[in-house]
Amino acid sequence: MLDLKAIRKQPEVFKAALARKGVQPNVINDLLSADESKRELQAQTDNLKAEQNQASKSIPQLSGEAKAQALADMKVIADKRKSLEADLEKASAVVEELLMSLPNPPRDEVPDGEGEEGNTVARFEGEKASFDFEPKEHWELAEALNLLDMEQAAQVSGSRFYYLRNELAMLQQALMMWAFRTVSDKGYSPTIPPFMTRKEAIVGTGFFDRDENYCVNPGEDDLYLIGTSEVPMVSIHAGQVIDFSNGPLKYAAYSPCFRREAGSYGKDTKGILRVHQFEKIEMVVFCKPEEAVAVHESLRETEEEILKALGIHYQVVNIGCGDLGVSASKKYDLEAWLPGQKQYREMTSTSICDDFQTRRLNIRYKDEDGKLQFAHALNGTAVSSRPLIAILENGQNEDGSIDIPEVLWPFTGFKKIEAKI
Repeated sequence: MLDLKAIRKQPEVFKAALARKGVQPNVINDLLSADESKRELQAQTDNLKAEQNQASKSIPQLSGEAKAQALADMKVIADKRKSLEADLEKASAVVEELLMSLPNPPRDEVPDGEGEEGNTVARFEGEKASFDFEPKEHWELAEALNLLDMEQAAQVSGSRFYYLRNELAMLQQALMMWAFRTVSDKGYSPTIPPFMTRKEAIVGTGFFDRDENYCVNPGEDDLYLIGTSEVPMVSIHAGQVIDFSNGPLKYAAYSPCFRREAGSYGKDTKGILRVHQFEKIEMVVFCKPEEAVAVHESLRETEEEILKALGIHYQVVNIGCGDLGVSASKKYDLEAWLPGQKQYREMTSTSICDDFQTRRLNIRYKDEDGKLQFAHALNGTAVSSRPLIAILENGQNEDGSIDIPEVLWPFTGFKKIEAKI
């Protein structure tokens, strides 16, 4: 959520910034108009309340007709106040709805546009794997090795679900545990959060979308399966004043993630790139505003270290305004080269969310003057299930076997997935 006071002071600045994310200027005009009506109604209500308080003090001193008239006048004031309060409630709801509809404005350095027009490749790291044969896609390799079964999963759960089997199931857990330890060694507090949250937590982090979220029991407990552990981990300090005396608060959370992928019909239907269920370790950091840029670069560096340790060639992409999403003001994607697909695909990302989420969730800290300020929140994916794709495609051999990154050997108990004869 944005700072309404700041929008009042600089409406044109916000119009220009939000236009880069596709928000029409009239939305800001409507917001300010509704806000003015709300404040007007608030002032009238407060005046009537003051009149009532004054009358309440004077009426006991009256008697006879004077007292009767004063009581009649009091009833008129009370009725009028009741009507105004109903109007005030409606006006407040309009302001809240408009304010909650606004995304976080992009930072000045973020390129305009979306897709290839907006997303800018900053640099490449590592070398593409070379092959003396035509490399296969991950799902072809996995099915041939009896590591992946999407056909039976579709029978059991529907499309975009899968069974990970045998060495691939072990590789998945090895990847998670290795990454969990890696980021823990960097000072991120390892956490396993709730995998279901109330709607307030999803709205507070800017992820609520009826087409994307799975509601567990509508009308009963109204709990939602999380699409990312960012939701419970940012919400972990909802309504709190946090302490930065020892520096930023850093968390690393493991969770399964559940997404409808409603907007991806027909895209990436084979394999495990775009699925309804996957696992992820998400880094979440709370810090002071002046620390946010440095923290963001640190998150990116950690994500890069992980891909380098896995021996995966990748590119760093500065995401354009059109693909930033609701909460982020700046975002990097790390995209791995997949030789089977012959293209780069996103493996991890990291975003600055400023005080957009913390303002919604009322997460504050005391500055040097002892004044309460909203903390800034950032997030970054250490690993998800997606690097499995890069490991399979980049580690494949002509005989169908798969070489495993050395850093995972202690966690898998094997160095290679042998070909099935």
